[in-house]
Amino acid sequence: MTFHYEVLRILFLNQIIIGVLANSFLIWLFHFKLNRGKKSKPIILMLIHLLFINILFLLFRGIPKVIAVWRLKYFVDYTASKIISYLQRVTRGLSLCNSCLVNVFQAITISPNSSIWIGLKKRAPNSVLPCCLLCWICNLLMDLVVPFYGTGSFNTTHSEGGWRIGFSALDLYPTKTIVFLSWKFVYDSVFVGLMAITSGYMAFVLYRHHQRSQNLQVSRLSHRSSPEAQATKTILLLASTFVMFNLISSMFMIYMTFSKVASSVVLHFSAFLSLCFPTISPFILLNSVTQRSSSYCYLCI
Repeated sequence: MTFHYEVLRILFLNQIIIGVLANSFLIWLFHFKLNRGKKSKPIILMLIHLLFINILFLLFRGIPKVIAVWRLKYFVDYTASKIISYLQRVTRGLSLCNSCLVNVFQAITISPNSSIWIGLKKRAPNSVLPCCLLCWICNLLMDLVVPFYGTGSFNTTHSEGGWRIGFSALDLYPTKTIVFLSWKFVYDSVFVGLMAITSGYMAFVLYRHHQRSQNLQVSRLSHRSSPEAQATKTILLLASTFVMFNLISSMFMIYMTFSKVASSVVLHFSAFLSLCFPTISPFILLNSVTQRSSSYCYLCI
């Protein structure tokens, strides 16, 4: 066993264990705070949904990689291999959609009380569950091409006829492959772009609010960060972390798709990067929760 695989074993195993435990703990913590509150906070429900999706993605994508790098003798058939690949893509899409929804909802929440925003603010809390359901429907339909046209995994089949758990390749004609990847790129770009716009808008609104209140709170702000600054840091960290890791991971996958080169090193590195956000995001949120209560309340208005 090479040093390369020894490192991968430790990395993937720690990623899954730490990620699942951290997301599960934060779900319990948010659920506890939700039950103690006088009224439910829609943003907390969306964060719980995001954390739940993180767990699913860690399991569907992480466990196959652990099985691969540990070289365990566990195989699934052709159909199960395609279903696993389908669920991997669906949960990745759900993570993107829900991260975008959290940004949009929070942007509406902290927007000024003008005539333009007041109507959206009233309707937003009742739109949380329908929006989450719509995310599931869109992503389940979006990647239906995978179980219908997938060819199994990038690895070769085992001598006994079983298929290794892994990612399915798309066995399409070149034109259909380009069309599917182009549509997938546009689909993801819409959510990433919306996330970037809302993150920038929230940073601008919170910065203006901070500047206005600075003269009245000079002594207090000199000792600790304001709730607005803490909320801005959390929001921007979540958005930038998601975009950074998933963008780099997608670039590797696109390169392998068009170059027809399935390098094991590139595959493992791409999978590791894609698992970084669901592993790190609960710690970003936990850092916000452990700040002063005023900061947390401001984030979860």
